[in-house]
Amino acid sequence: MSARIADPEELKELLGIPFTPEQTACITAPPAPQVIVAGAGSGKTTVMAARVVWLVGTGQVAPDQVLGLTFTNKAAGELAERVRKALVKAGVVDPDPDPGAAEEAVGEPSISTYHAFAGQLLKEHGLRIGLEPSARLLADATRFQLAARVLRTAPGPYPALTRPFADLVTDLLALDAELAEHLVPAERLRQHDTELLDTLDAVKLTNDALRKVPEAARARRELLGLVEEYRAEKSRRDLLDFGDQIALSATLARTGPEVGRILREQFAVVLLDEYQDTSVAQRLLLSGLFGGGTGHPVTAVGDPCQAIYGWRGAS
Repeated sequence: MSARIADPEELKELLGIPFTPEQTACITAPPAPQVIVAGAGSGKTTVMAARVVWLVGTGQVAPDQVLGLTFTNKAAGELAERVRKALVKAGVVDPDPDPGAAEEAVGEPSISTYHAFAGQLLKEHGLRIGLEPSARLLADATRFQLAARVLRTAPGPYPALTRPFADLVTDLLALDAELAEHLVPAERLRQHDTELLDTLDAVKLTNDALRKVPEAARARRELLGLVEEYRAEKSRRDLLDFGDQIALSATLARTGPEVGRILREQFAVVLLDEYQDTSVAQRLLLSGLFGGGTGHPVTAVGDPCQAIYGWRGAS
């Protein structure tokens, strides 16, 4: 890429934004791992878009070597729009590209949600961990129907599962998702609850709150067997849900170093939006691909005060 921008003042003039010294420092930082912590309304998305323009405009990377990830389709669309508008303003991307000039096109950044990225990763590399390309993604309603089917056909008995049927379906799906988000094998949870119950059998539980602990452990242990059957049913039908996507892609990233090498060659710069809300599995996915001492230019952007997914291990 040839340089189109020479200094930060030129960038400010091109984009028409009077960036603060702190914003300018984030935008023009060398291509290396960095984290940007800033509060609500402080212009994080604008800074991310400007950073792409800076790196592309100064000739450090090509537009299609940039990967941007965020949580929702709406946020991904907003980030993609801001990046494109900024690149057009800087004269890097043609506002009205000619379809016939595809060979000369410089390409555009890849911007999507974390889940969409994980799904694409599995499509391209899932066979490395034995995942068939024919696997289909479950919609929320279908997940509920499949979990309900598993509950209805379960032989039982389940004396510890006393909640209403609809609540048990929700509990089953929640436990399945939690195990996936934290990459905890079902057997590890079963062993924990068994050891916990053995310990509690040997002590006196002196109040109602303490007496509820073994009740919860027994219920969870019985529910875990249903989760395993639900997972087996998904496997038999070649189905995945969002939790499976992230868990499997994290496994792929951790066990297939060649996948990380391919992605790092493809994307010279990675931008991670709302990073404070990434789950344990998402963090391991991203660190497996772009971390691990590689020094890959990853910019993680977020605000701990806006975290809403602490319950699933985000921090």
